[in-house]
Amino acid sequence: MAYTLSNLLQDMYTALGQLRLGVASGGDPAALADASLAGRHRDDEWQGGALFIVAAGGEAPEGEFAAVAGFDAASGAFSLAAELSAPAAAGQRYGLASAYYPLQTMIELANAGLRGLGDLPLVDESHSTAQSGSSFTATLEWRRRRPLRIDYLAIPGLTALNPWRTLHDWDYVPAAPGEPALILFADALAAGRPLRIWYQAAHPPLRAAGDPLAAALPPELAAAAGVERALRWQHARLGGSDAHLAAQWEQAQRDLAEARRSFPIWRPRRAARLMAAGGC
Repeated sequence: MAYTLSNLLQDMYTALGQLRLGVASGGDPAALADASLAGRHRDDEWQGGALFIVAAGGEAPEGEFAAVAGFDAASGAFSLAAELSAPAAAGQRYGLASAYYPLQTMIELANAGLRGLGDLPLVDESHSTAQSGSSFTATLEWRRRRPLRIDYLAIPGLTALNPWRTLHDWDYVPAAPGEPALILFADALAAGRPLRIWYQAAHPPLRAAGDPLAAALPPELAAAAGVERALRWQHARLGGSDAHLAAQWEQAQRDLAEARRSFPIWRPRRAARLMAAGGC
């Protein structure tokens, strides 16, 4: 199962001591009720916080989240700022976080944490060989440096064996200002064949609840990076006036350093290039 933005945010809120778990007594796409909270809080006490559907039997809206638009203290019902894809229902487990760390800010901080981990090994399978010629235009995501490796679908339609072949005889021409980079193949390849390009770049932004984390990045490392960013942000927002928060941030920095050691990012070796006989 993919580790998603929703999973990442839940782990960050949990590590920050901000996620409260409960069980819904009912709801609809724009609201969730928890009768056990009736009379225990003030109206709109959770307004601006975040609500996650943690478990819904593997069906929608499991994993989805929304900001809390309001809270009715008498009934224990939350109204949501955005509708879920399916109704919240009795028996579903949910997670609730206060507005101390606003949802949209946490999404940005999660992405900042991912960027702070540096370039990652990623794979682009959205391209095919050109209809003619032996050059290929590098996309914006991986135009800053030479790709690590390029694979070519040499045997279309074959499923019993691995039909991919690693290409070695190619060169990379960096981008001039305002121009795309180019990949030049020594020989023209059969037109319309899928390419699998291994490259390094910053983690793509995560925006929707189901957006997956890159497989090469350990979830524990991603969560540690997000928590460190969140505590850094809160410390700066309060002007460094909270000694307990400062201590939490220092611990988060140590935890992130330990996570880097314990959960290193897997990086593939760069594919070797063939040398032309008699070349210089």
